[in-house]
Amino acid sequence: MKTVKDNPEITNCQRIEENGLGTVPCHAQKRFHKFRSRYYSHKMMNTGWALRSLTAAILMVLMVLAPVSMTRSLAAPASDPQDSMGTGTVSGEMADMRSSRGDSRLTKRQRAQLLAWELLGRADGAEPLVTADMKALEQGSTRLQGLEYRIKGEDSLVRKILADADEGQVSLDQAAAEISDVLRYTLICPDDAYSQEVPAAIAQLTARGYTLTKFRNAWGGKFYQGVNVQLMSPEGVRVELQFHTPQSFAIKQASHEVYEIRRSPVSTPEQVAEATRQSIEYNAQVSVPVGARAICWPKAA
Repeated sequence: MKTVKDNPEITNCQRIEENGLGTVPCHAQKRFHKFRSRYYSHKMMNTGWALRSLTAAILMVLMVLAPVSMTRSLAAPASDPQDSMGTGTVSGEMADMRSSRGDSRLTKRQRAQLLAWELLGRADGAEPLVTADMKALEQGSTRLQGLEYRIKGEDSLVRKILADADEGQVSLDQAAAEISDVLRYTLICPDDAYSQEVPAAIAQLTARGYTLTKFRNAWGGKFYQGVNVQLMSPEGVRVELQFHTPQSFAIKQASHEVYEIRRSPVSTPEQVAEATRQSIEYNAQVSVPVGARAICWPKAA
């Protein structure tokens, strides 16, 4: 095969490749020889690194200058697509029911369901910040228990609205407005530190902007042993916090079934009497921590 030297008729615009690829224009070959893959890859990597560094720098500035609420929202995990689908379905149904809220065709349960959705919506919005504040109470052996149940179930809330309205002979709206345990937490304190840690935890929450609206010391009671407080969060959402020892919490969980029988409107008088007897028997087994009965909080609003 002739080369450029052997054939002077081959111009600068035409060169025969000796590797069998055919004729390639000279100007294209010049550009091809100027291309170096390693140099190009290195240049692209440098460009990508620079862009990533710039993005990281911008995010750091935002994290420093942005308010805390924005920072927490940026750090929040992405929602589950399945949850989003369910929320959309509920939202559509809620919108339909809201549009006919004053419609007499809505059943009593449907009206209670609508009120439950509104309460759950407010609780869900406040939950991340409230949970962070509750977790800050944990120290040593003092731990939150049952955190996965911190938001009341929808069916349970609907039943509670209906039951409270019937028992108190009030409207569904009034019953819903009095419910304080849609967002609820349980703090387990060791027996030997219980009397010190309960008031310390309440003081910590009030310092963070919570308002104590109700304080109940039930140590020595027949059906419940522990301290139960109701709080108003800085965002204006009601929160319930129970203080237990490991034993009092275990007894509370074990006696929950008989508690439900006592509250159920379909329970017979005989069933209620037996459930009451068992509840008293359960709670009589709880040991009262030293100084627990004397715990008080006079500043309840």
